Amino acid sequence: MELLPHGYTNHTTHHAGVVTKTYKGRDAQRRMEREATALCGLETLGAVLPVPHLIGCTGETLSMTFLSGVHGQDLMEAGRAPEVLHACGAALRAVHSVDASEVFPRARPGSVLVHGDYGPNNVLLTGDGSRVTALLDWEWAHAGDPVEDLAWCEWIVRTQHPEHLGELDEFFHAYGFRPDWETRHQAMVSRCRELVDFQPHRIGLLIETEGWTR
Repeated sequence: MELLPHGYTNHTTHHAGVVTKTYKGRDAQRRMEREATALCGLETLGAVLPVPHLIGCTGETLSMTFLSGVHGQDLMEAGRAPEVLHACGAALRAVHSVDASEVFPRARPGSVLVHGDYGPNNVLLTGDGSRVTALLDWEWAHAGDPVEDLAWCEWIVRTQHPEHLGELDEFFHAYGFRPDWETRHQAMVSRCRELVDFQPHRIGLLIETEGWTR
């Protein structure tokens, strides 16, 4: 049994090609159900998105197939930031091309599928960082505004990889659009407020984000 790294909230392990994810914290059951729905919906669509195959759910634990690849944050730290962020931008464009109502039946037809926690923290890639091999952690997925994912990926880079801030141009170029700074900043602050409500100890991140200037 291998404990998978980079998990910040839940307990995730791998054994014999199966990943087991036990949800922790508030709304664990709801988050598990949302991720299960997202994985099933995307697989049913046959969408060209590399997501794990759902095996089953028990209590607050979800099991899915293991997908190979190198974690995005590891590649960022290994000097592959331009490649990783370009691949992230291209993959996010594919995510946002999915009609959310085809994944979540209660969503308004024509609405955009939002990952909800998008960034190099939740992607696996080829060793050279040129292609995403897995999009992970769909527990926050919902119908929403594309800027939510765009801004959150930028927030991940700003807070966890500030030395690669300049390479964000690759991300927005591959995606094909960069919202203005005020819109992106507002989305970052809004998401931080949600996380502070979910995990109050993260208040420092909200204070820092609100104080940012372009």
